[in-house]
Amino acid sequence: MHPLRQPVLAAGLTALATAATLGLAPGAAVAAPAAAPSISVNWFGTADVRAHTATVGGRFDCGAERGLAYIEVHLDQRRGSVTGFGFGVIGACTDERTAGTWTATIPADQGRFRPGPATTIARLVIEPNSLTETTEPVRLRSRCAHP
Repeated sequence: MHPLRQPVLAAGLTALATAATLGLAPGAAVAAPAAAPSISVNWFGTADVRAHTATVGGRFDCGAERGLAYIEVHLDQRRGSVTGFGFGVIGACTDERTAGTWTATIPADQGRFRPGPATTIARLVIEPNSLTETTEPVRLRSRCAHP
């Protein structure tokens, strides 16, 4: 055997033995990491000037988490001159329900939400100990009045 091949062969066998010890040998199953919860906000929402409210929505995914779940939403328009806080009730993350849509109507703390750009901070809370947050821009459109 050539002198160079022995060290290469020895290194290869050592690497294979280490991988087998760790359970990473060819054909060994490797568990996929648990999916993390996620939340997103739709690009558009509505502003109801008369009611002093805005409505925004989006999608949620529970990932591998299970438990009572809800959405907390903070809405900021015109650099803090109009703000509000609201909830989106989604029920529970279960084996049968792991993803879906959410909607929250947010009353203005002061002033009125109007059509135009705003910033949404949405949090997906899955009890007892999971919190996922996103901050996204949203454009509020005027809510059409229904007679």
